[in-house]
Amino acid sequence: MDSNINISLSERDRDDISEIRVDGVIDTITASELEKVIDSLINRQRYHILIDLAGVEYISSAGWGIFISHIKEARAADGDIKLVNMIDNVYEIYELLEFENVLKSYNSIDEARMDFGSSLSESGLKKKDNATTRLTVVDQLSPQTGDNNRVSGSSGNGSGRLTDDVVRVLKSVKQDPFVSIGELRRDLNRRSLSTRIGWWQVFFILKKQKLLTRRSRFRYARSYYRS
Repeated sequence: MDSNINISLSERDRDDISEIRVDGVIDTITASELEKVIDSLINRQRYHILIDLAGVEYISSAGWGIFISHIKEARAADGDIKLVNMIDNVYEIYELLEFENVLKSYNSIDEARMDFGSSLSESGLKKKDNATTRLTVVDQLSPQTGDNNRVSGSSGNGSGRLTDDVVRVLKSVKQDPFVSIGELRRDLNRRSLSTRIGWWQVFFILKKQKLLTRRSRFRYARSYYRS
């Protein structure tokens, strides 16, 4: 697959929605070009960003990471980053990685613009569900924090020892590997009211343990009960 990308930006005078059209491949080589465009919008305080992915054949982890790393900043300013027109292959990865808990996805530009219009008219507070969007309710994002996200495969003493949060996450995965990241977080917080864990903490623990997908979590749970 050739690493090439074409990015175009359009903005209208009557609103503050910025439309980014991307064609090609978003991988480790081309992701920096897209990041420069998003950074330029954030620097100009344009926080309502719509990304049209109709022409994108593939998005690597570096590409997804760009969306994830900028969305908190946009939402902190009552904005958002919305993804539109993903082809089936890209949308399949989007679902597999459970990014529907973080990134909103739409079937058309008009749908995304209408949702932006609703949030803008209500001062950033969305008060109605859009039945035509492809998403689940977005969990409140928690910042990545310190050592809770630094995971080692070793369970020995010293710096390689698994943290309490990691042990809790892995225990829950063994019990039910098919729940989503959001459901996993909620279950952990219900079990321990004194030790709260955020969505991002669960995400990075699973990523570090190579358990981001339900398929990998199922294999992990199965291997544990077989041993």
